[in-house]
Amino acid sequence: MIERMRKLLVMVASTALALAACSMNGDRDSSPAAVKGPSARAYAYAVVSVGDMEEALALWQQRFGMEISRREQGPDPGLARLWGLEANAIADQALLNTPGMIDGGVHLVRFASPGAAVRDGAAATDLVPKSIDIAVRDIEARYAELTSAGHAFRSKVGKLETDGVVLYEVHMPAHDGLNLVFLEQPGKPETVSPQGYGVAPQIVAVTPDNEREVAFFRDVLGLEPLSQHRFAGPQVEQTIGLPPGAALDVRIVGARDSRFGRLELVQYEGVESADLYGRAAPPARGLLSVTYVVPDLAPILARGRSSGIADHGTVRSILGEGRMASVTSPAGLRIDIVQL
Repeated sequence: MIERMRKLLVMVASTALALAACSMNGDRDSSPAAVKGPSARAYAYAVVSVGDMEEALALWQQRFGMEISRREQGPDPGLARLWGLEANAIADQALLNTPGMIDGGVHLVRFASPGAAVRDGAAATDLVPKSIDIAVRDIEARYAELTSAGHAFRSKVGKLETDGVVLYEVHMPAHDGLNLVFLEQPGKPETVSPQGYGVAPQIVAVTPDNEREVAFFRDVLGLEPLSQHRFAGPQVEQTIGLPPGAALDVRIVGARDSRFGRLELVQYEGVESADLYGRAAPPARGLLSVTYVVPDLAPILARGRSSGIADHGTVRSILGEGRMASVTSPAGLRIDIVQL
């Protein structure tokens, strides 16, 4: 058992709020759903490596309103070993969640010797962990306040529409090469902080084959395929940064009963995509991986054997002490799994 992690999760879950409907996932049920605890099909944290922890916290905690559920400064030999690093490679960590949420958090890590940014020089369509989606309330107001604070966006707020879904979206480059995508779907309000941000309902990973990627997450981790949409046209090209005639197939997988902690898988059509997943390895900076918390690793280990899943045994880390495993998706996204 991971006693410290259990206490942390119970503490966060005890403050859980009602959830509103999710954005762009095909779930038409707009009734609120109570947060009951961590879902084994929703990632608990997306791991983001930063060069400057205080700069990152100024954005995620102060600007976006995320709450720090745990902060640990100094080496973390257990987690460093899990990532194949020296015992003193980690210098600082912070676990953050949108107020009231237990899934879809952000695990900020500062390495003693940070590497290059994962997305340095990467095209929007390259195969790499792409971005973190941030649900917002009143996207034009959030755009205006962030612009006033000195942040630059790739474009104005764009309107994306397909299959009866209308979505407003805008992309913002952030620290350590991150790409943040702010989203609002009319009539589908999200759980957000008092500042109007809900971080991070989902992360985006680019894949060369969405069918294969969805099958992996379904068959190994037990995630639910939740939706599929195709986007194309000049507005999409301008908002996302695509060449003329390009399109994208978007699949979302995760937990139907948890609106945060989902994965958005994007496959681009009509463009060349360089495979850059090899860059997303500690101590590189930027979006590196996702971490799931599950009650039992055994069935996942059995299902993931043919996918090369690794059982690391008992690991002591900021998450507590417990059995951990890791596996890489067909596209190259690293997944760490903690048994609780």
